[in-house]
Amino acid sequence: MTVETPAVGSPSLRCALGATGTPGTAGAADRVELAGLALRGLAAELRSRGVEVREDGAFGAVDAGPRARPQRALLRPHRGGLWWWMRWPLQDGVPPSLAGVPLSPVARTSDAARRIAGALSVAVGDT
Repeated sequence: MTVETPAVGSPSLRCALGATGTPGTAGAADRVELAGLALRGLAAELRSRGVEVREDGAFGAVDAGPRARPQRALLRPHRGGLWWWMRWPLQDGVPPSLAGVPLSPVARTSDAARRIAGALSVAVGDT
C-alpha cells in the first residue's frame, strides 16, 4: 500500500499512537497499519450512509460512488498532520497539486464521509 504519511515524530502520528503507549515511534509498518485502519473506517462510514464503496489497498484509497464516476478519498499530509483528501482525475491545464481538496483530519472520518456523500449527491443530481 502506498500512502503519503507524515514523517516519524509528526504530531498526527504521535496522537494516533499515544493510545498504544509509544508516541512518536511509528515505524513504516505502524504507519501502514494505521492507514489501513483509517481506510476501513472511512469505507464503513460511507457504507452506513448508503454509498457504494471500493477499497483500494494497493494505493491506500477509497473509491466512493458509481464505478463510472467515483470520488477517490485518500490520506495525505496537510497542515502538519494526516488528512482525508478527495481526489479527481487530472484535467488539461490543471496542475496535479490542484487535483484534490483536503476534507478533514484523519481522526474526523465522519466529517470526510459526510462531505464525500454530499459531493456524490450533487454529482448524481447533475446527471
